Amino acid sequence: MKRYLNLYLATIRHSIIKNMAYPQDFLLWSVVDLLWSIINILFFKILLLNIPSISGWTFNQIIIPLGFVHLIGAFVWGVMYSNMKELARDVNKGNLDLYLSKPANSQFLLSTRYLDFNLLPSVIVGSFLLWYGFSINNISSPISFITALIALVSGMGIAYSLYFMSVTTSLWANRLQNIQNLFPHALDFARYPSEIFPVVTRFIFNTILPFALIGYLPSRILLGIASPWLLLSFAALSLLFIYISHLFWNFALRRYSSASS
Repeated sequence: MKRYLNLYLATIRHSIIKNMAYPQDFLLWSVVDLLWSIINILFFKILLLNIPSISGWTFNQIIIPLGFVHLIGAFVWGVMYSNMKELARDVNKGNLDLYLSKPANSQFLLSTRYLDFNLLPSVIVGSFLLWYGFSINNISSPISFITALIALVSGMGIAYSLYFMSVTTSLWANRLQNIQNLFPHALDFARYPSEIFPVVTRFIFNTILPFALIGYLPSRILLGIASPWLLLSFAALSLLFIYISHLFWNFALRRYSSASS
């Protein structure tokens, strides 16, 4: 465990140096990301000026799931997408073989080789939304903050697992790499209450691709709408998805044909 922690700390140091090599680009993309975050918030604010609620969710309440989705979205784009977008190219050029030959878990190495700090504004906005949502909904108990932290980590685990498995398909067919480009955008569905979708879509986003759970299940628990015991189920589901992604990766590797062979 200590070895993997040291590896990731080294990745963070390298990423900081790489991000700061072009400060103008870093500043530009940070501003763009900040503006996009503000637009998302204004969309719900303007929408809820004309209607009292969306499937029973007022603007004051919807701020909380938006905070979760912003933070998890920053994780998907800044960590997962930045690391996995080159996997298909790695397969074609034989670079994947280098990771497979190293004395460390290949899934860990591929998932943590770079950290994009351009998504820092999303982290700031997401943290602010959670703080503001807690304040206006009178959520202040220590257990609530622990609940939010567990829910956030669990949501990241689910998002990581789904994205990693979608990218892994590029080991078999490079044309499937477009799936990895669709996945981060599919996370946009997590911004909306699942009740607004048709029954079939709602079923998919609550079970097969549980985006609907990422932001709104923790929020229901924090607002007292859902049982706190569901948090344990959410955390267990996250661990299950991570384990499945590990099995899927090993399954894909057994059928992987090296580009250098």
